Amino acid sequence: MARRKNMERRRVILGNTFKLIRENGLEKVSLQMIAEKSEISKSLLQSYYPHKSKLISDIARNLLTTLSSEVDKYDDIGHSSPYAHMKAFIYTVFILGSRDEGLDRIISQAITSSDSLDNWGDVLLSWLKENNIFGEYPEDFHDEIATGIAFVAVGVGRLYHERKKHHLTAEDLANYAISSLMYSFCHEDHATIQKALQDGHRIIASADMSSIHESIDKMFDPGKDIIS
Repeated sequence: MARRKNMERRRVILGNTFKLIRENGLEKVSLQMIAEKSEISKSLLQSYYPHKSKLISDIARNLLTTLSSEVDKYDDIGHSSPYAHMKAFIYTVFILGSRDEGLDRIISQAITSSDSLDNWGDVLLSWLKENNIFGEYPEDFHDEIATGIAFVAVGVGRLYHERKKHHLTAEDLANYAISSLMYSFCHEDHATIQKALQDGHRIIASADMSSIHESIDKMFDPGKDIIS
């Protein structure tokens, strides 16, 4: 019972923080504001989240996990390569950030904060392991995939932050991420890389962004499972 109450309070805190940052930006949101909106004392809030960085990290992880679940529902996703699937996931994150100023505040903070940056790689690696995508490959290949994803998470995160300067679309960013991973770390040939990018394009063309937005808006609603 105590653990359930603990997670319920964390859900409320995370949901309120998510709303405040979407509306105002991280810099304008204080722990006192979060505590007041959550109807608890600042000291109690800090017993759960001593610093805003941990709040951002948990929000980013819940956001990316929610998006990962939504991407799994895309048409033909189960018949495509893991690379095409990853392209669809990365595209979805960045297209939502490009279209929604509030989500962009969350995503931008996540990819520039050393405390939350690892969430990108963690979500992708978790998905790969849960679906045993590279299960038949030797262990050293798994290590190379993990290294590649860590590299891509940092690189594509920086490009997202500077996307307007370089006139990059969400699909450009997804293509750079996947082609870099496939070529530099998975040693795939040009034809295989192009097929993965084309398959990924076909997948994202079927995406219903309105339903994904709805899932994000409700991810901290009462009764929802959260990661914290």
